[in-house]
Amino acid sequence: MERTDLIRLHAASHPSVEVRQAGFPLDHPYLEQCWTPILGPTSVVLLRRIPQLWREHDLTVEIPTGELAASIGLGKSHGRHGAMWRSLDRISRFRFAQPSGPGEIDVFTEFPPVGQRQLERLPAWNRRRHDELLGAHLDHLAVAHHSPARPTDISARLDAMTTSTRTTNHTAPSLHR
Repeated sequence: MERTDLIRLHAASHPSVEVRQAGFPLDHPYLEQCWTPILGPTSVVLLRRIPQLWREHDLTVEIPTGELAASIGLGKSHGRHGAMWRSLDRISRFRFAQPSGPGEIDVFTEFPPVGQRQLERLPAWNRRRHDELLGAHLDHLAVAHHSPARPTDISARLDAMTTSTRTTNHTAPSLHR
């Protein structure tokens, strides 16, 4: 990934059809509660910030790299080997994003659940949250599959999912049990 002083972050659909259809949106609590032990807190904070920036800039944001770094607590440093670039490399390595040109990154608007191998290495609390959140997410998708319209906006999807999980008193079995 070419390091530049200005970075352009594009909203992009995940390359996997399965993830596009059944993945979590970037602002879902699953990202923080299940992926943090794998991605690290800086990468998770970065991924949580990006949808907020898209809402302000129409699904593509061009921002000075130092400003983006400072906005998530990394200071204004944006050197070639700094924490900001390591986080961007990390989200690409774990397929949350991919470079799309010099200083440009396609960040996927949806992401998959933690894989089985990684799940086995998570602490017990994170595995329990995985089961609960994935079960609720699959329940929501099953209900949404039978409803006529599904919100396309990330915020509306999160609001609908949050409302759905508050009214649901049970958790469906997850795929990883």
